[in-house]
Amino acid sequence: MDDITVEQLINFDEPGELTSCSLVELRAVREDYQAVENGLSYARRIVQGRLDTVAVELERRAEQDPDTDLVHRLPSALAAHTRGPGLPRPGQDLDPPPWADEIVARADQLLGASMLSDLASVPEPDLLAAMGALAALERDVSSARREVHTRMDRVQDEIVARYQAGASVDDLLR
Repeated sequence: MDDITVEQLINFDEPGELTSCSLVELRAVREDYQAVENGLSYARRIVQGRLDTVAVELERRAEQDPDTDLVHRLPSALAAHTRGPGLPRPGQDLDPPPWADEIVARADQLLGASMLSDLASVPEPDLLAAMGALAALERDVSSARREVHTRMDRVQDEIVARYQAGASVDDLLR
């Protein structure tokens, strides 16, 4: 999936005009966007983990200490991207959509299990090439994710506007 676009990932009808949607419809659209965001987040974490693993291996090589075990360095490297700015989001049941597995499969093509299981034997030019390709994939996924967040924000803004305009409690609970 080169140049991932949000339109490729959306499998629901996006409303053309949010103001014509009911609160129930707006909440459903927000939930649909959240499902897309969950899939993108899942795929991005996998790709980022591969990038971090390659970076740790390249760092190990640069230190010219071949006896240093890559496995001992990974926990701190992989933990570096587990928390973004802002408040933590509530945990979610993450059952990634099939297209997220396609993104992960692309990451597997770039740096698969056989290479990951023995990074020390992978020639540096191959590692650098994999790292460049994974970084490009991560940028595509992150870009799509930002677009989904923009769309989610528009829906959320419309929901908030309805609350501020005096939507009834019954409307809010539906």
